[in-house]
Amino acid sequence: MRQVSFGVAVSEDVLGDGGAVPLQGGLVPAMRRAAELGFETVEFHIHDPQELDAEALRAEADRLGLRIAAIGTGLESARYQLSLTSPDGSVRAEASRKLRLHIEFAQRVGGAVVFLGLIRGKCGVYEQIPAKLDLLAEELKPIAAYAAQRGVPTGLEPVAYYFSDLLTRTDETLAFLARPALEPIGLLLDTHHMFLEDPDIPAALRACAGRIEHVHLSDSNRRYPGAGNVDFDELARVLGEIGYDRSVSLEILPLPSADQAAQRGLERMRTIWGA
Repeated sequence: MRQVSFGVAVSEDVLGDGGAVPLQGGLVPAMRRAAELGFETVEFHIHDPQELDAEALRAEADRLGLRIAAIGTGLESARYQLSLTSPDGSVRAEASRKLRLHIEFAQRVGGAVVFLGLIRGKCGVYEQIPAKLDLLAEELKPIAAYAAQRGVPTGLEPVAYYFSDLLTRTDETLAFLARPALEPIGLLLDTHHMFLEDPDIPAALRACAGRIEHVHLSDSNRRYPGAGNVDFDELARVLGEIGYDRSVSLEILPLPSADQAAQRGLERMRTIWGA
């Protein structure tokens, strides 16, 4: 049954129990632990990519038998409050500049998918959401072109209401990406957000066939698969039906501990996909 590769989120920073990254506090030690546990891919959650040695990190991943599958940009929002829909043009310009740096970094580590998630910002006033989405589309057009020029895939992630009021459901995100010049952008789907926002997860997945660049596995309570209410067996069946063959990655809280979360998540993944 298995077409996918098993991945885990790792971070340079210590994010604590509230950060949905199980292996924290240094990319190299986190990669080494991921390899020891039996993961095949990692996704980096970073900020200031210019401060990192992309070539050295790629060489270490190769040595460990890992592939760097994705680059998370959420810390640009959480740490620096950057947003592509900020009313301040200088903030939007800095968000765009930093995304280009992430795209360049992703190219140097082998063409990892760059997340377009929390950096979208939020609106706060329902009637103003259409105008904010128009602004987001305009800001994303040059980003999409820049990434495509460098051969770097990008994934726009539908996120649950408690993160943003812009593009919470998979169907509306897919419709948004049908706008002119946004076609190069794919989807990053997270099962936690889908559980909260999508009324029919299998239907949402089928509608995205051929557009999914990366998948986060996270249960309804943001913990490892099996700790909540997401039907991961059905998820795996549908991903197989639509031919998804990329990474499924644990973006989960490090609870009850980092190692236990990662180990239990990987064990569940192996059971789900019959590995």
